[in-house]
Amino acid sequence: MNKFYDQIACEYDQLVQEDIKNDSFPYAGYDVLQDIIVDYIYENKHITKAKILDVGIGTASLYQKIMPEKLDLTGIDISKRMLEVAKLRIPNAKLINHDILQGVPEDILKEKYDYIIINYLFKHFDSDSLINIVNLLSNFLAPFGKIFIGDILFLDETCKNTYLTDHPENLNPNYYYHTFSEVVNRTDELLALSFMELNSFTGILIIEKYYESALHFEESLIKYKSNTVKWKSSQSQKKRE
Repeated sequence: MNKFYDQIACEYDQLVQEDIKNDSFPYAGYDVLQDIIVDYIYENKHITKAKILDVGIGTASLYQKIMPEKLDLTGIDISKRMLEVAKLRIPNAKLINHDILQGVPEDILKEKYDYIIINYLFKHFDSDSLINIVNLLSNFLAPFGKIFIGDILFLDETCKNTYLTDHPENLNPNYYYHTFSEVVNRTDELLALSFMELNSFTGILIIEKYYESALHFEESLIKYKSNTVKWKSSQSQKKRE
């Protein structure tokens, strides 16, 4: 994977923008995904400077949308070339060439983060790796911190199978197609998970500690309902019971 992203590092942003412009697979939802994350960071009035860990930071295009003084950013990526591009864009960030499948880098083992962001990384990882990484990274959340995951992501197996049946051209043997329902069933029960479908193949998953969760009910997420399907939460049923 590192060789592939080294090769496309200089043209990666252009490839993403072409997918957004053409509303095509796999990056059509990237701009909306970024806007949601940026809004969360700016609307959190309790944090004047957000401490962020971005796993698979790539070219760091997200951080063009956030004022530098609002960020204390650490980025991890397996591709040295992608990090070179990221360094030009965010020179003050701490950037680490590292494979997250090998665990968390030693020099951040004692850190805690307000936001952990993982965009378009898990399409390269199987379900076991996804779950292991989520459970691991949840230990690095600051109080009321959140993990944001944006990717090829479906609500459940039915939605996934329907999409792939209708669009066989987007079945890539090098990709994994994950579902919210599977992640809910396999993650630590102390984590609260909320999911929003951005389009028929893209979703955003927000993970936080259950006892700190502000996403139990859809009312707190009305802002994005106008141009999306709806939010789903792993905890709403428990709250009703």
